[in-house]
Amino acid sequence: MSDLMDLHYGLRSQTLRGVVQDMDDSGPSQTVTVQMHYGQQRSKVPVHQPFGFSSSAPLDGAVTHVVQNGADPSDLFALPPANPAACRMGGLKEGESILYDAAGQKIYLQDGKIVRIDALEEMRVSIAGQPVLDVTKDGVTITGKLMVSETIEAKGDVTGAGISLSKHTHSGVKAGTDSTGAPQ
Repeated sequence: MSDLMDLHYGLRSQTLRGVVQDMDDSGPSQTVTVQMHYGQQRSKVPVHQPFGFSSSAPLDGAVTHVVQNGADPSDLFALPPANPAACRMGGLKEGESILYDAAGQKIYLQDGKIVRIDALEEMRVSIAGQPVLDVTKDGVTITGKLMVSETIEAKGDVTGAGISLSKHTHSGVKAGTDSTGAPQ
């Protein structure tokens, strides 16, 4: 039992919890300055982010865990900082996920059926650096060819090449089976 306790305390002493004092996200790797114990501050501790994901937690209230490689206090790395007090989205059901920021914007994978995106001002989709879809509270802009395989229903007027679908007139109107001129 003594060996097991020694292992437990040995492993426990390798991980320290700290308060994030500063964060530098300007280079290829993010680093933090962490206050771990009173008077024990470490700076430029690299943060190990999971591949394909990066974040910068709000500093006010941010905490992290720092791992000492091989019990060497000069060889440290930090887990991605968390900020439990800053806008965490709770109330998730089993299997749901939310990607969110400090402003309350979120991408919510809900119930295995819905992907909900809540943006404060704008949602932009770009391909090869060029915007193809831009959604704001004022409307939706699609840049590029729009292909629709089903019915389009518009509650308002539709305008194409400056001609209103519901208010245009035709020239050369004739009775019977004759054709009229193009819309004006």
